[in-house]
Amino acid sequence: MAKNSSLDRNAWPTYRRLLGYSLPHWRVMVIALIATAMLAGVDTGFAALIKPLLDRAFVEQNQTYIHWIPIYIVGLFLLRALSSFVSIYGMAWVARRVVKDMRGRVFNKLLDLPSRFYDRINSAELVSRLTYYVEQIAEATTTVLTSTLSDSLRIVFYIGYMFYLNWRLTAFTFVVMPLIALIIAYVTRRFRRISVRIQDSVTNVTEAVDEAVLGQRIVKIYNGQAFERDHFARVNEDNRWLSMKVVATRAGSGALIQFIAAWAVAAIVYFATQPSMLAQMTPGTFAAFMLAMLSLLQPIKSMGGVNEKLQRGITAGMGLFELLDEPTEVSGGTRSLQRASGAIEFRDLRFRYASQDRDALRGVSLEIKAGQTVAFVGKSGSGKSTLLAMLPRFYDADAGAVLVDGHDVREYPLAALRDQIALVDQQVRLFNASVAENIAYGLQPTPDEARIVEVAKLAHAWEFIEKMPDGLQTPIGQNGAKLSGGQRQRLAIARALLKNAPILILDEATSALDTESERMIQSALERLVEGRTTLVIAHRLSTIQHADCIVVMEDGEIAETGTHETLLAADGLYAALYRMQFDDEAA
Repeated sequence: MAKNSSLDRNAWPTYRRLLGYSLPHWRVMVIALIATAMLAGVDTGFAALIKPLLDRAFVEQNQTYIHWIPIYIVGLFLLRALSSFVSIYGMAWVARRVVKDMRGRVFNKLLDLPSRFYDRINSAELVSRLTYYVEQIAEATTTVLTSTLSDSLRIVFYIGYMFYLNWRLTAFTFVVMPLIALIIAYVTRRFRRISVRIQDSVTNVTEAVDEAVLGQRIVKIYNGQAFERDHFARVNEDNRWLSMKVVATRAGSGALIQFIAAWAVAAIVYFATQPSMLAQMTPGTFAAFMLAMLSLLQPIKSMGGVNEKLQRGITAGMGLFELLDEPTEVSGGTRSLQRASGAIEFRDLRFRYASQDRDALRGVSLEIKAGQTVAFVGKSGSGKSTLLAMLPRFYDADAGAVLVDGHDVREYPLAALRDQIALVDQQVRLFNASVAENIAYGLQPTPDEARIVEVAKLAHAWEFIEKMPDGLQTPIGQNGAKLSGGQRQRLAIARALLKNAPILILDEATSALDTESERMIQSALERLVEGRTTLVIAHRLSTIQHADCIVVMEDGEIAETGTHETLLAADGLYAALYRMQFDDEAA
């Protein structure tokens, strides 16, 4: 109940904010709305033709009027066609502009949101907001306006014309208006409640498709097709059922309104045919009055459909504004940073993920000199990746500080800080573009082809790139779907090398490579780490034996630090991990 009252309370402020997206295009909107008003006037004009047509053409047989009436009709149809075109095209133009502007704003917002936001929301919901929600909002801010204006003016014009013809009969029609208003009020609340559930169901459908498509190999190898079909059938049926509830509400309210209106029409016909009333009305007056009254039913009924679109748009607007109002990443300070030396310090860092009840980092302190190669090892969940995510400020610590060149990273502009860091993540992300575009991603101006080839060779990626149909210009598909795991990893390494940043983060960078490729990459990295600070998260301990320092982490704390030799000699946690790994490999 509280949720429903909150929806009602926020409806009008939300709609006012939605209309703000249409205001930049107000000139086109005004023209379209004027055309809509003309359209409503022309429709009333057709009803107004009935009285003179019957009285002067059929009863009086006025030949002059008989000759002119076809010209009036053609003129009205031409005016209606022109106003209809301007109204529909003008509002469609504004609607597509609203969709474009709003999608652009939402997409730009997504790029600036912190990692904590993505930890608590799934991608399917974001896709729904960027596609389905925006379309609902466009309808609410354009189609609803024209329909509301058109229907409202038709109602006003028809009632005005009916008053002109016979005010007594017109006054009687107002008896049913309170009943119709009550129906519309009930339907409004119901549409809004169902709209929230429909938006959730659209997200569920998107999520089901997304998971089945991206995980299609797992689905097939575990024979999960039947499960996925059942799961999709359930969410798809839920969406259909909710949509039908909207249809049932719309159809039911329309039928009820027509039923009430039918009694009003019947009563008016009865009173209009009484001798005292017939003496005051010509056949043309009665026919014109009945036509205007029957025509009045359509815009009244149509207001229910407009109301449905309005409630869907308002509900979508609430969801979208919730996203747009999310706080973005704090951009940082103003301290200048051209090229860092690479000195790093983690000072008493504490951090907890929102979804967890214990700290992921607990008082971590570590100093790294410029140009050092430092490896981080430990069991899964020990805090290695979380610690390194603090450096480029994917997360900000709850307590403590991260320093680069002796200054808190929060003192630097965020873009300047991240310019100093290249990253090869364990979850390689490539884009649906060419090989060259992926390697040179984000660099301005784009490096020349010779430099791209150079880093591709250093990353041992050139050997498969040159065999591709179009070499560097070959598209690689979504997230590098056309490449093997090792090839994708080597492209990611080439991308990091091309950036030539003073700080390099390798998070399980060789995890997807075979032994031969790993040996080649290690050889290249050993040459390239000179002159830069390199932070390595490694699963294979054999790849970090030559690191300047190895940091062993456990339960969010630093358990041991030292070189490979000193840690083995200490016979602590690192030595146990080393023996366990090499015993497994020997077995």
